[in-house]
Amino acid sequence: MWLELGTALAAFAVALPLTGALRLPTKRGRRGEVMPRIGGISILAGFLAAPFIMAAFSDQAREFVSEDRRQFLMLGVCGGIVCAMGARDDFRDLDWRFKLGTHVLAALALYLSGFHVEKMTLPGGEAVSLGLLDPAVTVAWIVLVTNAVNLVDGRDGVAAGMAAMVSATMSYIAWDLGHDLIAMLFAALCGACLGFLPFNLGRARRFLGDSGAYFLGFTLAGLSVAGSLDETGRVPLYIPLVALGLPVLDTAVAFLRRFLDGRHPMHADFDHFHDRIERLLGFTGLRVTLAVYALTAVFCGAALLAHTWYKSVGSAVVSAAVLAFGIGLVLALGYGRTMWNSARMLAWRGRAPAPREGNTG
Repeated sequence: MWLELGTALAAFAVALPLTGALRLPTKRGRRGEVMPRIGGISILAGFLAAPFIMAAFSDQAREFVSEDRRQFLMLGVCGGIVCAMGARDDFRDLDWRFKLGTHVLAALALYLSGFHVEKMTLPGGEAVSLGLLDPAVTVAWIVLVTNAVNLVDGRDGVAAGMAAMVSATMSYIAWDLGHDLIAMLFAALCGACLGFLPFNLGRARRFLGDSGAYFLGFTLAGLSVAGSLDETGRVPLYIPLVALGLPVLDTAVAFLRRFLDGRHPMHADFDHFHDRIERLLGFTGLRVTLAVYALTAVFCGAALLAHTWYKSVGSAVVSAAVLAFGIGLVLALGYGRTMWNSARMLAWRGRAPAPREGNTG
């Protein structure tokens, strides 16, 4: 693991001073001051530079980068496009259709460059060939995670810290499966996030912005497709899905409750997991962030257990436990009551008229 640790350190060394050097103001922060919201630039730079820095000092790293340079550069290009689009949105709000279309095109380009799911290994070891569904599943996964990470970026340090934890977890899993370049890239993403975090925790002086959140989600999704390959070439996609359980679950709940309330699923609101944690538990500031980190640690720990017991009944048990934990979390945060009393549910129960289609609330 020394190669991965060195890569993370190199990414940290690039991202930390670059984040501090950012001086370009965009939107106003929550306290009214104008501050940079393009943290994705420093994370992107750290992620791209770290493997080449390691290649300059390590023959092994140079070999890994040389063998799969085309796919690495394609990931960087597609991730850079998503980051640039997010940076544009940080300056001037873009229509959700344009953003979603950019995500789909970037994901499709990544698929065409060789990032495929192809076969899914289910908990317990059974493999399912996707066939003609492969491009749809791959693109849908990348787009889902890209937007899921952006949706949880509602408090200082949440998205970057969560991405660092997931990246570290997946770096170990990729290393254990013998995918050294993917393990290096996950480590680079982790180190870049850690280089950004000192400026984003507590009283934040830099914001991640859509540029950073979209880039993190896109890169995590792309690397998880490549980094979960086992020795047979199958992808146990449930392992990165478990690691990313918190943002994916938050996104699923957000879309469902908006639909049930007769609102557009792509229109933002302030009722995500971190919002509920703040309101229901009375947490503020750093305590909300630490609560999200604790929940992320549970999902990452479960992903490690699922990987350890891969192709055995243990992985199925872990997956079932994660599902139960997720349902319990949703209910504990009060979403069950919210959705039961939503506009559409009340109408279906004969308690109120159905909302009009297109109502955005």
